[in-house]
Amino acid sequence: MSRAGAGRPSAMDSAVLEFVRRRTETTRVEVARELGVTAATVTNSVKRLLSAGLLRESGYARSTGGKRATLLRVDDSARRALGCTLDEDRLSLVAVDTTGALRSRAVLPLTDPADPSEVAEVLREGLAIIAPGDELGAVTGIGFAVPSDLPAEVADALQQLTLALDVRAVRGTEAACAALGSFWSGEQAGSGLSGTLHLGSSIALALLLDGSPFRPDSGRPLNHMTLDPRGPECPCGRHGCLHLAVAPTGIVDLTRTALTATQGDEAAAEAVMVAALPLVRVAAHLSSAVGLDTLVLAGSPVQAAPAIYLDAARQCFGDDPGTHVVVSQVQPHPCAIGAAVLALQTFLEAGRA
Repeated sequence: MSRAGAGRPSAMDSAVLEFVRRRTETTRVEVARELGVTAATVTNSVKRLLSAGLLRESGYARSTGGKRATLLRVDDSARRALGCTLDEDRLSLVAVDTTGALRSRAVLPLTDPADPSEVAEVLREGLAIIAPGDELGAVTGIGFAVPSDLPAEVADALQQLTLALDVRAVRGTEAACAALGSFWSGEQAGSGLSGTLHLGSSIALALLLDGSPFRPDSGRPLNHMTLDPRGPECPCGRHGCLHLAVAPTGIVDLTRTALTATQGDEAAAEAVMVAALPLVRVAAHLSSAVGLDTLVLAGSPVQAAPAIYLDAARQCFGDDPGTHVVVSQVQPHPCAIGAAVLALQTFLEAGRA
């Protein structure tokens, strides 16, 4: 049996565990009422989760005249989920507990993110730091926030390494992981339809419904959406593609400019605003068309100069947008946090491999 899969909850156990996590603290009676199952079903499920170390009893509820009910909480020390991102010059790893709280992180330099041997070796080094020795046995899995341009050879190398280490792996797009990182960090409401427009290896929109992605691979690139058919020519052969307006020389350069803008450089601030406005206009149209309750703007340029992107949002959405606009501030890396959450959700939710 896979070590990472040992003790994985059943469908009912997963439902009970997720309900307790969302409530922070609750009773068996409340769980049974919410899930619409018998008290005996919940009692048996809770026994298994207590034995597995996923739940713990944390005291007693207030008396209502009879025997006081025992309170349940998720045991945040029982398991860890890992998240990994690959940027142009670094590999980032985080570990979150069963409540989604950040527990540890590691950032290691990468010379060539397209070199499968180097990426696999750096990941192995990072895992040794963040989950040394026998601690891998308590890892529910590792999530990878996958860049849109990730070479197949690198993806294969990552898969082979996780198989060799007997760690369950799951993949999601950068946008989907950024969305999950934002949601679990409390930047969004606990329910409703939200969209995260992420600037990373590509420009992509990912949708969450009540905190869960429609699909982990949702958020296909919008780079070549045509803004102006008479605009500058793109290497793809079209004219006026979105990425030429949003990040004409790339996300890395835009992030550097955004950092310069925060240091008081007016020319840099103007350049970032010029890049932010077309992005947010597209976001406003998408929000209106889909009926988003929340729109999250995410990515390294946004985190570098959040005030500029918020100002652009005010200009494009107006005073009463109907959509709550958020500029993501998740640290240390929204995609890494979200990738770990994806691995945790895969463990908690019923019917997932």
